[in-house]
Amino acid sequence: MDTAKEALNEILHALGGRDFLVLDTETTGLNDPELVSIGVIDSKGKIVIDEIVRPGKPIEPGASRVTGITNEVVADKPEFPAIYERLNEELNGKLVVIYNASYDLKVLRNTCRRYNLPMPQFEPWCTMEWFAKLYGRWDNYRQSFTWQKLSTAASYFGVKRFDAHAALGDCLTTWHIIGAALDQARKMRQYMDPLL
Repeated sequence: MDTAKEALNEILHALGGRDFLVLDTETTGLNDPELVSIGVIDSKGKIVIDEIVRPGKPIEPGASRVTGITNEVVADKPEFPAIYERLNEELNGKLVVIYNASYDLKVLRNTCRRYNLPMPQFEPWCTMEWFAKLYGRWDNYRQSFTWQKLSTAASYFGVKRFDAHAALGDCLTTWHIIGAALDQARKMRQYMDPLL
């Protein structure tokens, strides 16, 4: 079986017929990143969480240039503990789809640690790692498939890119990518019931 077919089978196995959430964060930057914005949508595309919070550390200028979220924007926003209970309740025990899960999980861990809060317990599924396999560009040096940007995945599936570098916009883009991938996987396996 070729890699693309394996990847399409993988998404059917991981997400087909299951409820899931899609999560994305925007952060203070690359140095010990903390959350400044979080978006969560459900498997039907309904917005579950769309929040901006004031981080416990300044936002790096480079991050502000990318997201448009500055220290002035967050000055009057609540801190993370104000949204934590709701976020924890929504995520706990769920399958959570994330584009670049390792980074967003690091952000959530750093932010929870800042406020001495337990990390929500959920099952992460990384769309970026999955798409790298589908896209199929092999890196001999790393001995793995090369990770691709969200915009590349959107273009691959002919999906509109929603408000790039905004947590909710990236959630919506990822959700549409998942929907297109599941449609493609279903076409490959005609005998399966609709899964999304």
